Amino acid sequence: MNTKNRIILAGLLLFCSVQTLVGQVVRLERVEPPTWWIGMETASLQLLVYGENISLSTPTIDYPGVEIKSVTTLESPNYLFVNLNISAESQPGSFAINFMKGKKRLVSYEYQIQQKSDKGTTGQTVDGSDVIYLITPDRFANGERENDSTDDTIEKANREDTHGRHGGDIKGIVDHLKYVQELGATTLWMNPFLENDQPAYSYHGYGISDFYRTDSRFGSNEDFRNLTKECHDRGMKMIMDQVFNHCGTGHWWMNDLPANDWLNQWDTFTRSSFTNIAASDPHVSQSDYDLFTKGWFDKNLPDLNLHNEFLATYLIQNSIWWIEYAQLDGIRMDTYPYPDKQVMADWVKRVKLEYPDFYIVAETWESKASSLSYWNRIGPNADGYNPRLNSVCDYPLYYAMLTAFGQDGNVYKLYETLAEDFIYGDASNNKIFNGNHDVPRLYTLLDEDMSKVKLSMAFTLTTRGIPQLYYGDEILLAGDKPDGVLRKDFPGGWESDVRNAFSKNGRTTKEEELYRYVNTILKWRKNAKEIHKGRLTHFQPYDNVYVYFRSFDERKTMVIINNNDRKFERYQLDRFEEALEGYTRGTDIITNTTYLTLEYVDIQPNSALIIELIK
Repeated sequence: MNTKNRIILAGLLLFCSVQTLVGQVVRLERVEPPTWWIGMETASLQLLVYGENISLSTPTIDYPGVEIKSVTTLESPNYLFVNLNISAESQPGSFAINFMKGKKRLVSYEYQIQQKSDKGTTGQTVDGSDVIYLITPDRFANGERENDSTDDTIEKANREDTHGRHGGDIKGIVDHLKYVQELGATTLWMNPFLENDQPAYSYHGYGISDFYRTDSRFGSNEDFRNLTKECHDRGMKMIMDQVFNHCGTGHWWMNDLPANDWLNQWDTFTRSSFTNIAASDPHVSQSDYDLFTKGWFDKNLPDLNLHNEFLATYLIQNSIWWIEYAQLDGIRMDTYPYPDKQVMADWVKRVKLEYPDFYIVAETWESKASSLSYWNRIGPNADGYNPRLNSVCDYPLYYAMLTAFGQDGNVYKLYETLAEDFIYGDASNNKIFNGNHDVPRLYTLLDEDMSKVKLSMAFTLTTRGIPQLYYGDEILLAGDKPDGVLRKDFPGGWESDVRNAFSKNGRTTKEEELYRYVNTILKWRKNAKEIHKGRLTHFQPYDNVYVYFRSFDERKTMVIINNNDRKFERYQLDRFEEALEGYTRGTDIITNTTYLTLEYVDIQPNSALIIELIK
């Protein structure tokens, strides 16, 4: 058994290979989930057992409170699906799963069960008080050069290759976690860190080859758990990026699928249409729906068939395993509308059964609020489908920002987009962003105009929703497609880098200017409850100036965005009297300017005022 196929975090494998009476070899290579917990709301647990001819054996367990309810075989003789019942009265410990042939024990696996943690129900684990910082692990920082290339993975490090492995790892993130914290972000989201044992283009993490193993070029499972603990020790949170729609062609099961319907397969390679609206379109044809949901994302990303109940259960349990093992605070689910949407809703329901306040954000790449709202509802849609989600990626607002702050843009686009919030179940839970790993860099999209980038940052960090920033956007990293350029290395993350942008001395004057701008807003935002959970009241923009207020209890902040090349002297505030009533003065948190009257303000060209109001 090679390193790649070893059982992760499991007990001892005994008698790994045994000759049966009829001359057939029986081997045991893996049991997944490799461990589990007592005290789950659902007592049932499905074990995927894999090994040569393992279906010729009969599993037995002798442990108080643990019972085998059923055993199922599928097309491949090398799998068993063992359904257990683990009662709440069972005690933590380990027990042998013996695989028998009559009275003869062929192989044995020592299975461990622990007590489930008490994650509590004190409120949503990630909410509007947080700011998410998105990192592509391979491109952030190289903390351990020894794992840049590993013996158990195919692709080796080549920093000269835009699409290759560059060597960033978990240790690099740990080493620079202070930078993220001091910037003002509260929550870390990393693109997938699980094993991607592909021949090429594996750095991004979305071609998973083992759902229970951290890629050795990033570190180990224990390294990731320690990173999460380090975040928690700093008062920060961790969101894990997960993928149910597809795996990588290098996945260990690809050469021996458990069942013929484990994947969505076509006579010839068929790519998904990527037409998200097909999942919510009430008039969709079956062929269009099938092309979207069953077509492959790419030739190296086989499409998983969640209609297979064993696969669906496998993936749902995988999420729960990582939540409990690493004590996650949230999950970002990739390509959420692509798989079977009812299974996805069942997944949310199952996670929320165990962790009622757990944060789940779905990647829902919809440009219109009307389509996006299908996935963010309180209760079912008109077709009866209830997504059960509590957060979605707000692409309509992202595109509105690009339009508003782009060339000849008008902030009215922001106003009219937010005016459609009535269509959502809870728009304040939408994840809002001005950049991520799939789109050109913000600085590039806004024509490398610093002032427009600042406006985008001010808006993102003060409007409704849960804001997310993409690593490097705070220091003006630029880049357009291809993807390898969007996900460029953070300057200073490698020993050979000529400068270190993690420190003030390593940043250019312009980079430091934007960093300080974002940092100032983020430090203030941490205690601004009106931004975290306050009501948004906005006024129709005139002259390309957008004014809105965030209010909670006695706290209120006024935001003025001047999207013009001209200055407004003595900009009159009487039109906003209803929102200013009871307040007599204020302080701009960016410049620390105090306004002793709220009759008027001066507004510089292409600038934002964030004025904390005082009675």
